[in-house]
Amino acid sequence: MESKDVDIAPEHYVRKERSNWSDPEEAAKLKDTKFRNILHNSLDNVMSNRVIACKTVKEIWDALETQCQGTMTIKKNGRVVLVQEYEQFDAKADRTITDIYDRFPTLLNDLSLVGKEYEREDSNTF
Repeated sequence: MESKDVDIAPEHYVRKERSNWSDPEEAAKLKDTKFRNILHNSLDNVMSNRVIACKTVKEIWDALETQCQGTMTIKKNGRVVLVQEYEQFDAKADRTITDIYDRFPTLLNDLSLVGKEYEREDSNTF
């Protein structure tokens, strides 16, 4: 039996030889393998390399979530930075009106994505 055929489990679990797996266990392993394959084939080389060592779909998903969204601390810090940018937003002399117009709605959209919404009246005062 190859070592890749053994599921990764906490130490307090008793590992079962694959030949002793029940039909539902075999089906679960097959499903996990298929989804792992789908995820790896869907990722570009950079992201795939970041999760290549993951043994289960759950591990891959958790790693991707952290890579793409960050930890809760990172999310909170990102929100704080965006709020500060919004509150300190001003039209700098070295920027064109197009740059300013493009940046402000992008900032509002970024804030919306992290759950911070401003009333239209408030955002129109800038």
